Amino acid sequence: MKFPVIVLAFTFILMLISGCEIVRLANGKYETTISGRGDFAAVYGDMIIIRLRNPENENGTEDGYWEWGGTYEIGENNIIHLDMDRKTERDWKFYYELRKNGNAIKVIDHRAEDSFQLQYIPALPPKRQAPPAYPAYQ
Repeated sequence: MKFPVIVLAFTFILMLISGCEIVRLANGKYETTISGRGDFAAVYGDMIIIRLRNPENENGTEDGYWEWGGTYEIGENNIIHLDMDRKTERDWKFYYELRKNGNAIKVIDHRAEDSFQLQYIPALPPKRQAPPAYPAYQ
């Protein structure tokens, strides 16, 4: 009974020592340069908000987009796994596959048998503001 506990503890220690690096997307906005498409993703830490054109409605009307927000992970082959419920994940994966591609997100559209990039736009640092002036100290 003690042997599996020792093996698990040893494995855990090896993982700590090896410094398992978690791959993340850079914080900021990712958007397409394709005219007429409003696809984008916004990333902060392990959170992502993504908006892709509804594959059933190519006109890009007001309701013509799928939108989702939540956590993500990057797995083998740089595939981006969205932390979705089972039904939503099945629907999205039927049409789209997302991959980290350098400093961009590659969107593979299975229906159109095509792909496009969401290009990285870095987040702007907050503007420095002057400290408030208090009338009593002027």
